[in-house]
Amino acid sequence: MKKNSWSLITLTMLTLSVLAGPITQAEEQTSSTATVETNSSAIEGIAPAVETTTESSMVTESTTAPEVNKSEQEASANETDLTRAKRATPEQEVIAPDPETAEVAAAEAQSASLPVEVFAASSLKPVYRIYNPNSGEHLHTLNGGEKDHLMSIGWVYEGISMQIDGSGSNLYRAYNPNSGEHFYTKDYNEINKIKRAGWRYEGVAWKVPNGGKKVYRLFNPNARDAGSHHYTLLESEKNSLVKIGWRYEGVSWSVTGGSVTVKSTNVIKSVPYISQYTPVKAPWGCASASLAMILGSKNIRPSLKTMQDKLPMYPSNPNGQKGNVYTGAGFGWVIKPNALAAYGKTYGGNTVDISGSNTVQIINRVLNGQPVLYYGYSSYQNNSDKNRNHCKVIVGYNNGKFLVYDPLYYSSNAGAGSGGKNMLYDHGAKAWVTMGQYNAEKDGRAITIQ
Repeated sequence: MKKNSWSLITLTMLTLSVLAGPITQAEEQTSSTATVETNSSAIEGIAPAVETTTESSMVTESTTAPEVNKSEQEASANETDLTRAKRATPEQEVIAPDPETAEVAAAEAQSASLPVEVFAASSLKPVYRIYNPNSGEHLHTLNGGEKDHLMSIGWVYEGISMQIDGSGSNLYRAYNPNSGEHFYTKDYNEINKIKRAGWRYEGVAWKVPNGGKKVYRLFNPNARDAGSHHYTLLESEKNSLVKIGWRYEGVSWSVTGGSVTVKSTNVIKSVPYISQYTPVKAPWGCASASLAMILGSKNIRPSLKTMQDKLPMYPSNPNGQKGNVYTGAGFGWVIKPNALAAYGKTYGGNTVDISGSNTVQIINRVLNGQPVLYYGYSSYQNNSDKNRNHCKVIVGYNNGKFLVYDPLYYSSNAGAGSGGKNMLYDHGAKAWVTMGQYNAEKDGRAITIQ
């Protein structure tokens, strides 16, 4: 109290990728096992891009390579110039401050597989695409759990890149532990080749039909990190990349259905900023001020003084706020989310308690236009105090960051350091916070308005 279509990479981004040379290494890389045939199977291990002797999630390899029909080898192993995986581990970029490592680890331990904003055809399975803004890689995965985990650590969900029917030939996946790149091929001879160069075989990514929409593969000879290979269903994009220096490597595989785009950034402009200090000074009234913000997104604008005066209080309401919102006398805790959501309904808002939602679910709510009130720390917080007694509102999402409105400031223009001076949480009235910062302070309690 007292904190478009994306479906394929744009020509501009790709041009920059060619001209800029090596791309910064991602904060986190995956060495997870690719799903064989099911979208619901969980990824057993997601690890940083470093050499490791523990690979419990890897597919057990037989001593004999699986048979590959020559007719399936549409992209020849001789055409691919794969960068040798060196022993040295590149410097990694930190995506966000991590003030509470244990809490971040607990918050990101596991994410439930979610309904997504776009859907495959009823008879087809979606292959999801996720973008790492640090490395530039676009990862394709059949596994919803892998998608959700990567989103929770800052990757951007881009939608469905292609659709399959679950039958056909094996598509293999490999991972370069040093560059962070994931590589896909129907040709197991290519897998054997890059394994000798230090890549890790991750098993069958999914099965692909022997006919249908063609997926073209291209190689950027100037790239040395993740993103050196690009897979596209668009012949026009393939031709454009070849013109600027990419090497065309043939048809890599086929799919039954094409891409479906998804919104990956959103700011809910209808949310007003409301201070808990002015015009109504209630230093312990963050819950009412934050509730007023999400109500305002639906053009519901009750008197803030009335909201503070009539806030459900303990012990009359067992889930109400304990302590005077104006003086702090007898303060013990802010109103519980179930009581706050019920209070919002008295003003005509369809406010609901969504406590327990994981980070990915919160992102999806914001992308769908629902601001989220969550319980976290204040800029006056003593770091030894682990009670989350401050309410704030998430009003936007973009590239692994949340736009947060914090009522604990006199003005919507108040900047970082103008609050309680605990700079872990004194970000200002309106601030973009990273997924790491959010995960470090949230405790899972939240409400939204539908």
